[in-house]
Amino acid sequence: MERRTTTMRTREEMEAEIRGLQQLLAATDYKALKHADGALTDEEYEPTRTQRAEYRKQINDLQAAIETLETTEGQVVDNE
Repeated sequence: MERRTTTMRTREEMEAEIRGLQQLLAATDYKALKHADGALTDEEYEPTRTQRAEYRKQINDLQAAIETLETTEGQVVDNE
């Protein structure tokens, strides 16, 4: 199945993806806390840190796409 580009997805689809990514972040919160408390070494935490950074990047990209979509939709409405 081919993945649609950000511009082709609806706002609802992007918001659902954001919620899913936020759930993935929440599922690794305990590892972040263990690392902060010193219960995980930097080496043990590194894969989780990298994955969490990727989740946050994807969330930020989707939020930016939603803002762009809102701006574009607003311009279309204004021009009609």
